[in-house]
Amino acid sequence: MEKVTFNSVVGFVLAVAFAIVMATCMNAVLAGDYMQPNSVMNDTTRNTLQIVGYAGGLAALVAWWVQQFAASRGFLVRFLFALFVFVVGFCSFGGLLRVINLMITYPNQLDWSLSGLYWSSLSDFYSFVLFMLVPPRPGYAGLMLAAALYLAIFGPRGPKTIRA
Repeated sequence: MEKVTFNSVVGFVLAVAFAIVMATCMNAVLAGDYMQPNSVMNDTTRNTLQIVGYAGGLAALVAWWVQQFAASRGFLVRFLFALFVFVVGFCSFGGLLRVINLMITYPNQLDWSLSGLYWSSLSDFYSFVLFMLVPPRPGYAGLMLAAALYLAIFGPRGPKTIRA
């Protein structure tokens, strides 16, 4: 069994802190869009706010963990890899959490066959991505770039390889 080192404990604490900050920021950006004067949030919007926060936190944890594969590369490769993983993870977790929310909230409206679950998850993935893209939210683009930049600078690092 691998011995727990100080670096792995610090890395775990940094990963959890990064996930909490990203979840809070993702939720805050979307809440800021809906906190207009004289506006009332319906249940769907409130659920989507929660889903965005959870998806942001899960995507941050996964991106931190997967960043180990690019840890020994240069800064640009680490940045692009972190950006790709974070964006794909955020959209995927968002779609998955929408399906789970639908399963819990309205179980009778869901086709429980394998093909029905597949099409429902695909539909919720597309609706989550469209919800995040329309109208354009530059705050999310900035957050995703900031997450990738943070991972490229402070994320896991591997040993430098010397090539002959």
